[in-house]
Amino acid sequence: MTISTGSPDGPAVLAWDTSPLLHAIRAEKIDLLGLIAQHCGRTPRRNVTTQAVVSEISHYGLPLAGLDWLEVVHVDDLAEIEALVAWMARVAGAKSHHGEATVLAWAEVHRAVAVVDDADARRIGLREGLDVRGSLRVVADAVRVGDITAHAATALVDAMIATGARYPCPRGGFVTWARQHRLL
Repeated sequence: MTISTGSPDGPAVLAWDTSPLLHAIRAEKIDLLGLIAQHCGRTPRRNVTTQAVVSEISHYGLPLAGLDWLEVVHVDDLAEIEALVAWMARVAGAKSHHGEATVLAWAEVHRAVAVVDDADARRIGLREGLDVRGSLRVVADAVRVGDITAHAATALVDAMIATGARYPCPRGGFVTWARQHRLL
């Protein structure tokens, strides 16, 4: 069962994993990512992340300023805990992917779209029927509906690549990649 939420422009709720937030903070582009995330066309969106993700970002000593567009949620309701146990078994290794597991669990219970850049976690989420997207798709959606120019999107993606984000496109190649994948 695939979970689909929102309008034709995009999903109504995005649940963000660590990686896109971490790289946007490092690139000093978190405000731009927030602007993109809050709307898709005329459709406003709710954006959440889990306390586990916030803890991971804090672990790196990064400032949490500029994250006021994100609601921090806790995965502590009974249904959320049950989902978390299942997602921990699916994606979390001994010392990794805990953030992804909390985001995927919350997204499952609340019918949200998980924004996860880790390819393995995204693949597992899709296999399990969740709507899981990479951050580049969120950026491409913003270009497609006219919320951001292709030039500004490329600059954002390039800045995140410069901080170590591992994306499937080279610097300057976001638009070409997005067109090849029919996102633009």
